[in-house]
Amino acid sequence: MWKFGQASKTVPPLNEVLNGNADFGVAASELLLARAKGQPVIAMGVIFQHSASAMATLTDNGIYTPQDFIGQRLEMGDLSSGAETYAMLQAEGITPRQYEQIPSSFSLHRLINGDVSAVSVFVTNQPFYLKEQQIPYRLILPRSYGIDFYGDTLFTREKLAEDNPQLVEAFHRAAFKGWRYAFDRPGEVIDIILEKYSDFPFSHSRKHLEYEHREMEKLVLPNLVELGHMNIGRWHHMANTFVSLGLLQPDYSLEGFLWSPETPKPYFQRLNLQILGVVTICVFLMGLSLLTFNRRLQYQATQNQLLTKEKEELEKKIDMIFWSGDFGYWHWNRSKNVLYLNEKAAAALGGQHEAGLFTLQEIQVNESLISVRHFFSWFSEDIRKRRGRFELERERLDDEGQTCWLTCRGEVLDLMPDGSIKTSHGILLDNTELHRARQQVEQLTITDAMTGLLNLRYFMGRLEAFMQRVKFGEGYFSVALVDIDRMDMIRNEYGSYTADYVIETLSDIIQQQARPMDLIARYTDTSFAVLLPGTTAEETQSACDRMRKHIAHYRFDTSSHNFFATVTIGIVETQEFSSTDLSSKQLLHVAEERIETGKLKGCNVLITRNNQTLTSP
Repeated sequence: MWKFGQASKTVPPLNEVLNGNADFGVAASELLLARAKGQPVIAMGVIFQHSASAMATLTDNGIYTPQDFIGQRLEMGDLSSGAETYAMLQAEGITPRQYEQIPSSFSLHRLINGDVSAVSVFVTNQPFYLKEQQIPYRLILPRSYGIDFYGDTLFTREKLAEDNPQLVEAFHRAAFKGWRYAFDRPGEVIDIILEKYSDFPFSHSRKHLEYEHREMEKLVLPNLVELGHMNIGRWHHMANTFVSLGLLQPDYSLEGFLWSPETPKPYFQRLNLQILGVVTICVFLMGLSLLTFNRRLQYQATQNQLLTKEKEELEKKIDMIFWSGDFGYWHWNRSKNVLYLNEKAAAALGGQHEAGLFTLQEIQVNESLISVRHFFSWFSEDIRKRRGRFELERERLDDEGQTCWLTCRGEVLDLMPDGSIKTSHGILLDNTELHRARQQVEQLTITDAMTGLLNLRYFMGRLEAFMQRVKFGEGYFSVALVDIDRMDMIRNEYGSYTADYVIETLSDIIQQQARPMDLIARYTDTSFAVLLPGTTAEETQSACDRMRKHIAHYRFDTSSHNFFATVTIGIVETQEFSSTDLSSKQLLHVAEERIETGKLKGCNVLITRNNQTLTSP
């Protein structure tokens, strides 16, 4: 008789199994932490090949990437239960000081009410409520940023597996047989749930259960991966992520963590083996007969033909997969120093030649085999250190000097007696277009379309990040607002096209006059904002006054007009405020007030602390 631990907000399944109140349970990444810290638990099989964890945000919140979390309120679990999200933030260079973490309430109320900007969810469940209420949302997945953890894992106590291996194997077989049945007959299983568990707390509708089935199928991959399959390399990747988050020490060990069945042969199976041995001896004696020998030869010949045909068909299927997926394939036999590359792999590595096997001697003699040299130069050293499946990425320059991105996905097939790699294989993918498209999208989300300067939304995020550093005693900065004088008169007198020309030209002048580390954004239709890190009042005043004079002396020439334009600049410094009064809104408010004061005093004016005015030409 076995007992199964169920999830609870008060008692986690891990504690139930370790305390003996249950024999089996399902846990997330906390199972790995427990094992690495000495808890006697073992993983029996993975249910979800990819984690269902994600961060959900409303479309109106303007959050597209993890960088947009800076300065936001995020509702999510603690570090051990939400490790994927914390690892994603760390990988993107975002520290806990740059956002506010709100403990998870296991609901979407705060997100919908606007109390938080994003909330941790399972993609198989909570998004359904947003779809049902027709609330536009966006999901930010950790695995899109290189953090790909396993999802739910079936586990038990190590001692139970040692004392009663038959029970553990029987439960493993029954559990994943049940999952297989559920994915093969989703409609039938949904009917059973609605009939027997409709009064269960948090029960779902048929439409919700059908949504869960579709989303779970994308994460479990039951038609591509054997149910329960797990790879020690993926577990090490997860453990290394925990090390980077400070949850594990670098000298962790996962020895004995993955369970493997050792089923004794039943009596009838042993009996069959004995009978098979006797029959084999009889066949050998009968083989002395020429007729039987000839028949066996004919049978063997037929089987060889079938195997050859099946091998050829399999090779054709593999070639079709590589061709349709535009993949480059490689196979490295390190013990023989032989590398195989197909044409796609050669092209991805910067070479042009037909598919073939290449020896180390050929590489040294034939200088045209740059693709082979590139493979050993870029990947071989890292591949030697890998075990199981792995993924590597390299940047290279093409013939025109443009940066290209190349991804190598592979698997170690065999090891030599000393533990070093013997053979491995994999595919090569040219991800250049994907990288460039991502860069273009990121650029569009942070820049102003007309001037190419930073847009206001991104500028405010960076301003808030600098503000937090100042509050923690890490430096100081100044902000200058630059407003174009008499812009309405320019637009009315010379037209909208000329007015736009003035805005674009002044944005170029401001960029030329600013330092490389200064942040420049389009603040309003006719004004700009400049953030000057680490500048004193005198340095800021000098830089802005030089900018003001340069603009005042610039002549605008059009086909029918020539004229001058001036700006009014308001400067504010963080040193003017105490740490309690210091905020982004307060800084900008003071700078805007100084712009208004300058406008009252005339054009071509610079206003600093205490409304000090500079108007010299």
